[in-house]
Amino acid sequence: MSVGIETGSKIKIHGTKVDRIYRVLLSKEKSGLTWYRIAKYAEVAYGWAYQILKVLERKGIIKGHKVKKPRRLFDVWVERPDARMYREYHIQEPKRVLTGIKMDFAFTGHFAENLMNGYLFPRYYDLYIRHEDALAWHRRMVENGYVGTGNVRIFLADEHVFFERRKVDGWPTVSVQQLIVDLIREGAECAEAADLLIKRFYNKIASEAAKHIGIDVEKYKGVIKGLNK
Repeated sequence: MSVGIETGSKIKIHGTKVDRIYRVLLSKEKSGLTWYRIAKYAEVAYGWAYQILKVLERKGIIKGHKVKKPRRLFDVWVERPDARMYREYHIQEPKRVLTGIKMDFAFTGHFAENLMNGYLFPRYYDLYIRHEDALAWHRRMVENGYVGTGNVRIFLADEHVFFERRKVDGWPTVSVQQLIVDLIREGAECAEAADLLIKRFYNKIASEAAKHIGIDVEKYKGVIKGLNK
């Protein structure tokens, strides 16, 4: 939802605890997870996490602490209401404007995918920021461009979105699992890019992912083989 993010410190993001659990379950960095640790990393009460995890287990999506059907878990995640809020700007030379910023942020969307996998042209620069920095970001964008439909979107979300953030070629990005769900939400070529990331990082569900978005993953085997070297 597009909003005036300059009031970010007053915005309340609701309904995100479930998203936190999904984000931890799909971790590519944490090992030896238990349900207690999942609750801890998700920063939610164990009793509440137990209920969510039990539902996923009954559906066959997880078994114990292991995700058996990653693609299905991404689908379940995407089906939830998108609680993010954002504002758009048109900025000339966004990379120049964003270079050297001291405030905390992490890229998602086209630019983050281009850094991680190189499938999408980085025509848009989507980034998550801290709520307390919202006004400072708005001022920075207005000083360097215009408010309205453009090439930069600044998102406010539950700050657990920074869980397992990465740094690629010197740029901060969200985790792989967060990037994938954000790309699926965008649809079209972004969903294709998400499929390739799933193929790369969650290899066992390639055929299921291809069927879901209707593209021929076999076509991209050479690309993926090269990326996995």
